[in-house]
Amino acid sequence: MAAAFGYQLVFRVFGMIASIVTVALTVRHLGGESYGHLTTAIVFVSLWTSFTELGIGAVVVRRVTSGQGDLERLVRVNTGLSLVYGIPLTIITTVSGLVVYSGQDEVTAVLPIVAAGLAMTTVSTCVQPVFLATVRFAAVAWSDFASRALSLALTLALLQTDAGLMWFAVVQVVPPLVVLVVQGVAASRILSWRPVFAVRESWELLRESLPQTAVLVIGVLYWRIDGVLLSLLDSPLQVGTYYLASTLAFTLSVIPTFFATSTLSSMTGLWSSDRDRFSHFTSRSVETMLFIGAPIAVVGLVLAGPVMRLIGSDEFVGDGTPTLALLFVAVGVTFLNGTVSQALFAAHEQAFLVRLNVVNLGINIVLNLVLIPLWGAAGAALALLVTELIGQVVASWRLSRRCAYRTPWAFAIRLTVSLAAAAATALLLHGAPVLLALAGAGVAYLLANLVVGPVKIATVRTMLDAGAADDREVSVP
Repeated sequence: MAAAFGYQLVFRVFGMIASIVTVALTVRHLGGESYGHLTTAIVFVSLWTSFTELGIGAVVVRRVTSGQGDLERLVRVNTGLSLVYGIPLTIITTVSGLVVYSGQDEVTAVLPIVAAGLAMTTVSTCVQPVFLATVRFAAVAWSDFASRALSLALTLALLQTDAGLMWFAVVQVVPPLVVLVVQGVAASRILSWRPVFAVRESWELLRESLPQTAVLVIGVLYWRIDGVLLSLLDSPLQVGTYYLASTLAFTLSVIPTFFATSTLSSMTGLWSSDRDRFSHFTSRSVETMLFIGAPIAVVGLVLAGPVMRLIGSDEFVGDGTPTLALLFVAVGVTFLNGTVSQALFAAHEQAFLVRLNVVNLGINIVLNLVLIPLWGAAGAALALLVTELIGQVVASWRLSRRCAYRTPWAFAIRLTVSLAAAAATALLLHGAPVLLALAGAGVAYLLANLVVGPVKIATVRTMLDAGAADDREVSVP
Protein backbone atom coordinates (compact mmCIF):
# COMPACT_ATOMS: atom_id res chain seq x y z
CA MET A 1 0.00 0.00 0.00
CA ALA A 2 2.81 2.41 0.88
CA ALA A 3 4.56 1.51 -2.36
CA ALA A 4 1.36 2.13 -4.35
CA PHE A 5 0.89 5.53 -2.73
CA GLY A 6 4.51 6.51 -3.24
CA TYR A 7 4.50 5.36 -6.85
CA GLN A 8 1.51 7.51 -7.68
CA LEU A 9 2.86 10.45 -5.71
CA VAL A 10 6.16 10.54 -7.62
CA PHE A 11 4.39 10.51 -10.97
CA ARG A 12 1.90 13.13 -9.83
CA VAL A 13 4.72 15.49 -8.84
CA PHE A 14 5.94 15.50 -12.43
CA GLY A 15 2.36 15.67 -13.66
CA MET A 16 1.64 18.67 -11.45
CA ILE A 17 4.60 20.51 -12.89
CA ALA A 18 3.31 19.86 -16.41
CA SER A 19 -0.20 21.01 -15.42
CA ILE A 20 1.00 24.20 -13.78
CA VAL A 21 3.08 25.10 -16.81
CA THR A 22 0.10 24.35 -19.07
CA VAL A 23 -2.18 26.61 -17.01
CA ALA A 24 0.39 29.42 -16.92
CA LEU A 25 0.88 29.33 -20.69
CA THR A 26 -2.87 29.19 -21.34
CA VAL A 27 -3.64 32.11 -19.01
CA ARG A 28 -0.96 34.34 -20.47
CA HIS A 29 -1.94 33.52 -24.06
CA LEU A 30 -5.71 33.88 -23.73
CA GLY A 31 -5.86 36.72 -21.21
CA GLY A 32 -8.35 37.15 -18.39
CA GLU A 33 -11.55 37.49 -20.43
CA SER A 34 -11.07 34.55 -22.81
CA TYR A 35 -9.66 32.36 -20.05
CA GLY A 36 -12.77 33.16 -18.05
CA HIS A 37 -15.00 32.01 -20.92
CA LEU A 38 -13.07 28.74 -21.23
CA THR A 39 -13.21 28.05 -17.50
CA THR A 40 -16.93 28.83 -17.41
CA ALA A 41 -17.50 25.96 -19.85
CA ILE A 42 -15.15 23.69 -17.90
CA VAL A 43 -16.85 24.39 -14.57
CA PHE A 44 -20.33 23.81 -15.97
CA VAL A 45 -19.39 20.49 -17.60
CA SER A 46 -17.70 19.38 -14.38
CA LEU A 47 -21.07 19.67 -12.61
CA TRP A 48 -22.08 16.50 -14.46
CA THR A 49 -18.96 14.43 -13.74
CA SER A 50 -20.55 12.71 -10.75
CA PHE A 51 -22.80 10.83 -13.18
CA THR A 52 -19.81 9.32 -14.96
CA GLU A 53 -19.16 6.86 -12.14
CA LEU A 54 -22.26 6.76 -9.88
CA GLY A 55 -20.25 5.38 -6.94
CA ILE A 56 -20.36 1.85 -8.37
CA GLY A 57 -16.57 1.49 -8.26
CA ALA A 58 -16.47 1.75 -4.48
CA VAL A 59 -19.28 -0.79 -4.21
CA VAL A 60 -17.38 -3.20 -6.45
CA VAL A 61 -14.26 -2.88 -4.28
CA ARG A 62 -16.25 -3.38 -1.10
CA ARG A 63 -17.94 -6.51 -2.47
CA VAL A 64 -14.66 -8.01 -3.65
CA THR A 65 -12.69 -7.28 -0.46
CA SER A 66 -15.47 -8.76 1.67
CA GLY A 67 -15.62 -11.89 -0.50
CA GLN A 68 -19.12 -11.22 -1.83
CA GLY A 69 -18.44 -10.85 -5.55
CA ASP A 70 -16.24 -11.71 -8.53
CA LEU A 71 -14.14 -8.75 -9.66
CA GLU A 72 -14.18 -9.54 -13.38
CA ARG A 73 -17.93 -10.10 -13.56
CA LEU A 74 -18.70 -6.93 -11.63
CA VAL A 75 -16.38 -4.83 -13.80
CA ARG A 76 -17.91 -6.20 -17.02
CA VAL A 77 -21.44 -5.46 -15.81
CA ASN A 78 -20.37 -1.95 -14.84
CA THR A 79 -18.84 -1.43 -18.30
CA GLY A 80 -22.07 -2.40 -20.00
CA LEU A 81 -24.05 -0.08 -17.77
CA SER A 82 -21.69 2.83 -18.45
CA LEU A 83 -21.92 2.40 -22.21
CA VAL A 84 -25.69 2.71 -21.97
CA TYR A 85 -25.77 6.12 -20.26
CA GLY A 86 -22.43 7.72 -21.27
CA ILE A 87 -23.55 9.27 -24.59
CA PRO A 88 -26.97 10.48 -23.32
CA LEU A 89 -25.15 12.11 -20.40
CA THR A 90 -22.91 14.02 -22.81
CA ILE A 91 -25.88 15.18 -24.88
CA ILE A 92 -27.85 16.35 -21.84
CA THR A 93 -24.83 18.26 -20.54
CA THR A 94 -24.25 19.99 -23.86
CA VAL A 95 -27.88 21.00 -24.41
CA SER A 96 -28.35 22.30 -20.87
CA GLY A 97 -25.12 24.31 -21.10
CA LEU A 98 -26.18 25.91 -24.38
CA VAL A 99 -29.43 26.97 -22.72
CA VAL A 100 -27.86 28.36 -19.54
CA TYR A 101 -25.20 30.38 -21.40
CA SER A 102 -27.29 31.20 -24.50
CA GLY A 103 -26.20 34.83 -24.45
CA GLN A 104 -22.45 34.14 -24.19
CA ASP A 105 -21.21 33.13 -27.64
CA GLU A 106 -17.66 32.31 -26.53
CA VAL A 107 -18.89 29.89 -23.86
CA THR A 108 -21.42 28.14 -26.10
CA ALA A 109 -18.78 27.70 -28.80
CA VAL A 110 -16.37 25.74 -26.59
CA LEU A 111 -18.84 23.96 -24.31
CA PRO A 112 -19.71 21.05 -26.69
CA ILE A 113 -16.00 20.32 -27.15
CA VAL A 114 -15.32 20.23 -23.42
CA ALA A 115 -18.42 18.07 -22.83
CA ALA A 116 -17.07 15.35 -25.15
CA GLY A 117 -14.71 14.26 -22.38
CA LEU A 118 -17.65 13.06 -20.25
CA ALA A 119 -18.29 10.00 -22.43
CA MET A 120 -14.63 8.97 -22.23
CA THR A 121 -14.54 9.45 -18.47
CA THR A 122 -17.70 7.37 -18.06
CA VAL A 123 -16.06 4.35 -19.68
CA SER A 124 -12.64 4.76 -18.06
CA THR A 125 -14.11 4.77 -14.53
CA CYS A 126 -15.28 1.18 -15.09
CA VAL A 127 -11.74 -0.22 -14.95
CA GLN A 128 -10.62 1.68 -11.86
CA PRO A 129 -11.96 -0.96 -9.42
CA VAL A 130 -9.47 -3.36 -11.00
CA PHE A 131 -6.57 -1.29 -9.69
CA LEU A 132 -8.26 -0.45 -6.37
CA ALA A 133 -9.06 -4.05 -5.47
CA THR A 134 -5.69 -5.47 -6.55
CA VAL A 135 -3.67 -2.49 -5.24
CA ARG A 136 -1.89 -2.06 -8.59
CA PHE A 137 -1.52 1.57 -9.49
CA ALA A 138 1.24 1.74 -12.10
CA ALA A 139 -1.25 2.30 -14.92
CA VAL A 140 -3.11 4.94 -12.88
CA ALA A 141 0.11 6.84 -12.30
CA TRP A 142 1.28 6.52 -15.90
CA SER A 143 -2.06 7.59 -17.36
CA ASP A 144 -2.20 10.65 -15.13
CA PHE A 145 1.32 11.74 -16.04
CA ALA A 146 0.92 10.99 -19.75
CA SER A 147 -2.33 12.94 -19.98
CA ARG A 148 -0.79 16.01 -18.40
CA ALA A 149 2.40 15.79 -20.43
CA LEU A 150 0.46 15.47 -23.69
CA SER A 151 -1.74 18.42 -22.74
CA LEU A 152 1.39 20.50 -22.20
CA ALA A 153 2.84 19.41 -25.53
CA LEU A 154 -0.37 20.31 -27.36
CA THR A 155 -0.52 23.68 -25.59
CA LEU A 156 3.04 24.48 -26.68
CA ALA A 157 2.10 23.60 -30.26
CA LEU A 158 -0.94 25.89 -30.09
CA LEU A 159 1.20 28.77 -28.84
CA GLN A 160 3.49 28.38 -31.82
CA THR A 161 0.54 28.72 -34.21
CA ASP A 162 -1.16 31.51 -32.22
CA ALA A 163 -4.31 29.35 -31.95
CA GLY A 164 -7.60 30.68 -30.68
CA LEU A 165 -9.97 29.75 -27.88
CA MET A 166 -11.53 26.76 -29.66
CA TRP A 167 -8.25 24.86 -29.86
CA PHE A 168 -7.55 25.37 -26.18
CA ALA A 169 -10.92 23.73 -25.52
CA VAL A 170 -9.65 20.69 -27.42
CA VAL A 171 -6.80 20.41 -24.92
CA GLN A 172 -9.41 19.71 -22.22
CA VAL A 173 -10.41 16.48 -23.97
CA VAL A 174 -6.86 15.08 -24.03
CA PRO A 175 -6.65 13.90 -20.37
CA PRO A 176 -9.80 11.70 -20.37
CA LEU A 177 -8.82 10.20 -23.73
CA VAL A 178 -5.32 9.27 -22.55
CA VAL A 179 -6.63 7.88 -19.24
CA LEU A 180 -9.13 5.70 -21.11
CA VAL A 181 -6.50 4.25 -23.43
CA VAL A 182 -3.73 3.64 -20.88
CA GLN A 183 -5.89 2.30 -18.05
CA GLY A 184 -8.03 0.27 -20.43
CA VAL A 185 -5.02 -1.54 -21.87
CA ALA A 186 -3.54 -2.14 -18.41
CA ALA A 187 -6.81 -3.48 -17.00
CA SER A 188 -7.20 -5.88 -19.93
CA ARG A 189 -3.92 -7.50 -18.93
CA ILE A 190 -5.36 -8.33 -15.52
CA LEU A 191 -8.88 -9.39 -16.51
CA SER A 192 -11.47 -8.98 -19.24
CA TRP A 193 -13.63 -5.88 -19.00
CA ARG A 194 -15.66 -6.43 -22.13
CA PRO A 195 -19.20 -5.15 -21.50
CA VAL A 196 -21.94 -7.40 -20.20
CA PHE A 197 -25.47 -6.04 -20.48
CA ALA A 198 -27.21 -7.65 -17.52
CA VAL A 199 -30.29 -5.76 -16.37
CA ARG A 200 -30.75 -7.48 -13.00
CA GLU A 201 -27.09 -7.28 -11.96
CA SER A 202 -26.84 -3.70 -13.16
CA TRP A 203 -29.88 -2.75 -11.10
CA GLU A 204 -28.42 -4.43 -8.01
CA LEU A 205 -25.21 -2.44 -8.41
CA LEU A 206 -27.16 0.77 -8.90
CA ARG A 207 -29.37 0.11 -5.90
CA GLU A 208 -26.44 -0.63 -3.62
CA SER A 209 -24.54 2.40 -4.86
CA LEU A 210 -27.43 4.87 -4.50
CA PRO A 211 -26.18 6.36 -1.22
CA GLN A 212 -22.67 6.69 -2.64
CA THR A 213 -24.10 8.14 -5.87
CA ALA A 214 -25.91 10.75 -3.84
CA VAL A 215 -22.66 11.55 -2.04
CA LEU A 216 -20.85 11.94 -5.37
CA VAL A 217 -23.56 14.11 -6.94
CA ILE A 218 -23.78 16.34 -3.91
CA GLY A 219 -19.99 16.42 -3.67
CA VAL A 220 -19.57 17.54 -7.28
CA LEU A 221 -22.23 20.21 -6.82
CA TYR A 222 -20.45 21.28 -3.65
CA TRP A 223 -17.08 21.64 -5.41
CA ARG A 224 -18.35 23.19 -8.65
CA ILE A 225 -21.41 25.22 -7.80
CA ASP A 226 -19.25 28.13 -6.65
CA GLY A 227 -17.73 28.49 -10.12
CA VAL A 228 -21.15 28.31 -11.78
CA LEU A 229 -22.57 30.90 -9.38
CA LEU A 230 -19.58 33.13 -10.10
CA SER A 231 -20.27 32.82 -13.83
CA LEU A 232 -23.86 33.94 -13.25
CA LEU A 233 -23.29 36.58 -10.58
CA ASP A 234 -19.94 38.10 -11.56
CA SER A 235 -17.59 38.69 -14.48
CA PRO A 236 -15.63 36.16 -16.59
CA LEU A 237 -12.45 37.58 -15.04
CA GLN A 238 -13.63 36.55 -11.57
CA VAL A 239 -14.49 33.08 -12.87
CA GLY A 240 -11.04 32.80 -14.42
CA THR A 241 -9.41 34.05 -11.22
CA TYR A 242 -11.22 31.52 -9.07
CA TYR A 243 -10.59 28.65 -11.46
CA LEU A 244 -6.89 29.53 -11.72
CA ALA A 245 -6.56 29.71 -7.93
CA SER A 246 -8.48 26.48 -7.38
CA THR A 247 -6.39 24.72 -10.03
CA LEU A 248 -3.17 25.77 -8.31
CA ALA A 249 -4.37 24.85 -4.84
CA PHE A 250 -6.37 21.71 -5.54
CA THR A 251 -3.82 20.16 -7.85
CA LEU A 252 -2.30 19.11 -4.53
CA SER A 253 -5.55 17.49 -3.42
CA VAL A 254 -4.67 14.49 -5.56
CA ILE A 255 -2.32 13.46 -2.75
CA PRO A 256 -5.16 12.50 -0.38
CA THR A 257 -7.02 11.04 -3.37
CA PHE A 258 -4.11 8.71 -4.16
CA PHE A 259 -3.75 7.90 -0.47
CA ALA A 260 -7.45 7.06 -0.26
CA THR A 261 -7.37 4.79 -3.31
CA SER A 262 -4.31 3.05 -1.90
CA THR A 263 -5.98 2.41 1.46
CA LEU A 264 -9.60 1.73 0.48
CA SER A 265 -9.33 -2.06 0.33
CA SER A 266 -7.37 -2.18 3.61
CA MET A 267 -9.85 0.07 5.40
CA THR A 268 -12.94 -1.82 4.26
CA GLY A 269 -11.31 -5.14 5.12
CA LEU A 270 -10.29 -4.02 8.60
CA TRP A 271 -13.78 -2.78 9.41
CA SER A 272 -15.11 -6.24 8.66
CA SER A 273 -12.39 -8.11 10.58
CA ASP A 274 -10.98 -6.00 13.42
CA ARG A 275 -12.57 -2.74 14.63
CA ASP A 276 -9.68 -1.84 16.95
CA ARG A 277 -7.13 -2.16 14.17
CA PHE A 278 -9.48 -0.18 11.93
CA SER A 279 -9.50 2.68 14.44
CA HIS A 280 -5.73 2.60 14.77
CA PHE A 281 -5.26 2.44 11.00
CA THR A 282 -7.60 5.41 10.49
CA SER A 283 -5.84 7.48 13.17
CA ARG A 284 -2.45 6.89 11.60
CA SER A 285 -3.87 7.72 8.18
CA VAL A 286 -5.22 11.03 9.49
CA GLU A 287 -1.83 11.79 11.04
CA THR A 288 -0.16 11.12 7.68
CA MET A 289 -2.53 13.49 5.88
CA LEU A 290 -2.13 16.11 8.58
CA PHE A 291 1.64 15.93 8.25
CA ILE A 292 1.40 16.53 4.49
CA GLY A 293 -1.58 18.90 4.38
CA ALA A 294 -0.79 21.29 7.24
CA PRO A 295 2.37 22.81 5.68
CA ILE A 296 0.51 23.29 2.38
CA ALA A 297 -2.06 25.40 4.22
CA VAL A 298 0.47 27.39 6.23
CA VAL A 299 3.09 28.01 3.54
CA GLY A 300 0.42 28.57 0.90
CA LEU A 301 -1.18 31.23 3.08
CA VAL A 302 2.13 33.11 3.27
CA LEU A 303 3.22 32.74 -0.36
CA ALA A 304 -0.14 32.99 -2.17
CA GLY A 305 0.72 36.36 -3.72
CA PRO A 306 4.07 35.38 -5.24
CA VAL A 307 2.62 32.10 -6.53
CA MET A 308 -0.29 33.86 -8.25
CA ARG A 309 2.07 36.41 -9.78
CA LEU A 310 4.35 33.67 -11.11
CA ILE A 311 1.64 31.54 -12.71
CA GLY A 312 -0.95 34.14 -13.70
CA SER A 313 -0.58 37.71 -14.84
CA ASP A 314 -1.00 41.14 -13.26
CA GLU A 315 -4.76 41.18 -13.87
CA PHE A 316 -5.15 38.09 -11.65
CA VAL A 317 -2.93 39.12 -8.73
CA GLY A 318 -5.24 41.59 -6.95
CA ASP A 319 -8.24 39.33 -6.39
CA GLY A 320 -6.27 36.15 -6.91
CA THR A 321 -3.97 36.51 -3.88
CA PRO A 322 -6.63 36.31 -1.11
CA THR A 323 -8.54 33.73 -3.15
CA LEU A 324 -5.52 31.47 -3.46
CA ALA A 325 -4.57 31.96 0.20
CA LEU A 326 -8.01 30.84 1.38
CA LEU A 327 -8.03 27.89 -1.00
CA PHE A 328 -4.61 26.70 0.19
CA VAL A 329 -6.03 26.52 3.73
CA ALA A 330 -9.15 24.77 2.42
CA VAL A 331 -7.10 22.16 0.58
CA GLY A 332 -5.21 21.43 3.78
CA VAL A 333 -8.53 20.67 5.48
CA THR A 334 -9.58 18.39 2.60
CA PHE A 335 -6.57 16.18 3.31
CA LEU A 336 -8.24 15.23 6.57
CA ASN A 337 -11.80 15.17 5.23
CA GLY A 338 -10.96 12.63 2.55
CA THR A 339 -9.58 10.11 5.03
CA VAL A 340 -12.34 10.52 7.60
CA SER A 341 -15.06 10.32 4.94
CA GLN A 342 -13.57 7.14 3.50
CA ALA A 343 -13.49 5.64 6.99
CA LEU A 344 -17.19 6.45 7.37
CA PHE A 345 -17.86 4.77 4.01
CA ALA A 346 -15.95 1.68 5.14
CA ALA A 347 -18.09 1.71 8.28
CA HIS A 348 -21.26 1.66 6.12
CA GLU A 349 -22.19 5.22 7.08
CA GLN A 350 -23.19 6.28 3.56
CA ALA A 351 -26.57 7.56 4.72
CA PHE A 352 -24.92 9.86 7.24
CA LEU A 353 -22.47 11.09 4.60
CA VAL A 354 -25.39 11.94 2.33
CA ARG A 355 -27.12 13.96 5.06
CA LEU A 356 -23.91 15.74 6.00
CA ASN A 357 -23.11 16.60 2.39
CA VAL A 358 -26.64 17.86 1.74
CA VAL A 359 -26.44 20.21 4.71
CA ASN A 360 -22.94 21.36 3.75
CA LEU A 361 -24.05 21.95 0.16
CA GLY A 362 -26.94 24.11 1.37
CA ILE A 363 -24.64 26.12 3.63
CA ASN A 364 -22.13 26.50 0.79
CA ILE A 365 -24.76 27.80 -1.65
CA VAL A 366 -26.11 30.31 0.85
CA LEU A 367 -22.62 31.54 1.70
CA ASN A 368 -21.76 31.88 -1.99
CA LEU A 369 -24.92 33.88 -2.68
CA VAL A 370 -24.00 36.23 0.16
CA LEU A 371 -20.23 36.47 -0.29
CA ILE A 372 -19.78 36.49 -4.09
CA PRO A 373 -21.53 39.86 -4.55
CA LEU A 374 -19.30 41.26 -1.80
CA TRP A 375 -15.88 39.80 -2.62
CA GLY A 376 -16.19 37.88 -5.89
CA ALA A 377 -13.74 34.99 -6.18
CA ALA A 378 -12.39 35.52 -2.66
CA GLY A 379 -15.95 35.25 -1.30
CA ALA A 380 -16.41 31.89 -3.03
CA ALA A 381 -13.11 30.68 -1.55
CA LEU A 382 -14.15 31.76 1.95
CA ALA A 383 -17.47 29.93 1.58
CA LEU A 384 -15.62 26.75 0.66
CA LEU A 385 -13.22 27.00 3.60
CA VAL A 386 -16.02 27.48 6.14
CA THR A 387 -18.01 24.49 4.90
CA GLU A 388 -14.90 22.29 4.76
CA LEU A 389 -14.20 23.03 8.42
CA ILE A 390 -17.80 22.24 9.35
CA GLY A 391 -17.64 18.95 7.47
CA GLN A 392 -14.40 17.91 9.16
CA VAL A 393 -15.69 18.57 12.68
CA VAL A 394 -19.00 16.75 12.14
CA ALA A 395 -17.51 13.76 10.27
CA SER A 396 -14.83 13.23 12.94
CA TRP A 397 -17.46 13.33 15.67
CA ARG A 398 -19.58 10.74 13.87
CA LEU A 399 -16.65 8.40 13.29
CA SER A 400 -15.67 8.57 16.97
CA ARG A 401 -19.21 7.42 17.84
CA ARG A 402 -18.90 4.34 15.59
CA CYS A 403 -15.48 3.11 16.73
CA ALA A 404 -12.51 3.88 18.94
CA TYR A 405 -11.12 6.51 16.55
CA ARG A 406 -10.13 9.83 18.11
CA THR A 407 -8.82 12.93 16.39
CA PRO A 408 -5.01 12.94 16.91
CA TRP A 409 -4.81 16.28 18.72
CA ALA A 410 -1.49 15.45 20.40
CA PHE A 411 0.08 14.85 17.00
CA ALA A 412 -1.32 18.16 15.72
CA ILE A 413 0.04 20.09 18.71
CA ARG A 414 3.53 18.63 18.29
CA LEU A 415 3.38 19.59 14.61
CA THR A 416 2.96 23.31 15.37
CA VAL A 417 6.68 23.83 15.98
CA SER A 418 7.57 22.52 12.54
CA LEU A 419 4.79 24.57 10.96
CA ALA A 420 6.07 27.71 12.68
CA ALA A 421 9.54 27.05 11.28
CA ALA A 422 8.11 26.65 7.78
CA ALA A 423 6.02 29.83 8.05
CA ALA A 424 8.94 31.87 9.39
CA THR A 425 11.18 30.69 6.57
CA ALA A 426 8.50 31.53 3.99
CA LEU A 427 8.18 35.03 5.42
CA LEU A 428 11.94 35.57 5.36
CA LEU A 429 12.12 34.45 1.73
CA HIS A 430 8.91 36.21 0.65
CA GLY A 431 10.78 38.52 -1.71
CA ALA A 432 12.98 35.77 -3.16
CA PRO A 433 12.04 33.66 -6.21
CA VAL A 434 8.94 31.62 -5.44
CA LEU A 435 10.52 28.23 -5.99
CA LEU A 436 13.37 29.13 -3.63
CA ALA A 437 10.92 30.28 -0.96
CA LEU A 438 8.85 27.12 -1.28
CA ALA A 439 11.93 24.90 -1.16
CA GLY A 440 13.30 26.76 1.86
CA ALA A 441 10.03 26.45 3.76
CA GLY A 442 9.85 22.74 2.92
CA VAL A 443 13.39 22.10 4.11
CA ALA A 444 12.77 24.01 7.33
CA TYR A 445 9.62 21.99 7.96
CA LEU A 446 11.33 18.65 7.46
CA LEU A 447 14.39 19.56 9.51
CA ALA A 448 12.23 20.76 12.39
CA ASN A 449 10.39 17.43 12.29
CA LEU A 450 13.65 15.51 12.47
CA VAL A 451 14.57 17.44 15.59
CA VAL A 452 11.32 17.83 17.53
CA GLY A 453 8.94 15.49 15.71
CA PRO A 454 6.29 14.28 15.57
CA VAL A 455 7.40 12.52 12.38
CA LYS A 456 10.97 11.36 12.84
CA ILE A 457 12.72 8.72 10.74
CA ALA A 458 11.90 5.99 13.25
CA THR A 459 8.24 7.07 13.20
CA VAL A 460 8.05 6.78 9.41
CA ARG A 461 9.67 3.35 9.47
CA THR A 462 7.20 2.12 12.10
CA MET A 463 4.21 3.45 10.12
CA LEU A 464 5.36 1.79 6.90
CA ASP A 465 5.99 -1.53 8.66
CA ALA A 466 2.53 -1.41 10.25
CA GLY A 467 0.93 -0.49 6.93
CA ALA A 468 2.67 -3.37 5.18
CA ALA A 469 1.45 -5.80 7.83
CA ASP A 470 -2.14 -4.53 7.48
CA ASP A 471 -1.93 -4.79 3.70
CA ARG A 472 -0.74 -8.40 3.80
CA GLU A 473 -3.64 -9.42 5.97
CA VAL A 474 -6.56 -7.58 4.34
CA SER A 475 -5.66 -6.90 0.69
CA VAL A 476 -6.90 -9.02 -2.22
CA PRO A 477 -4.10 -11.05 -3.83
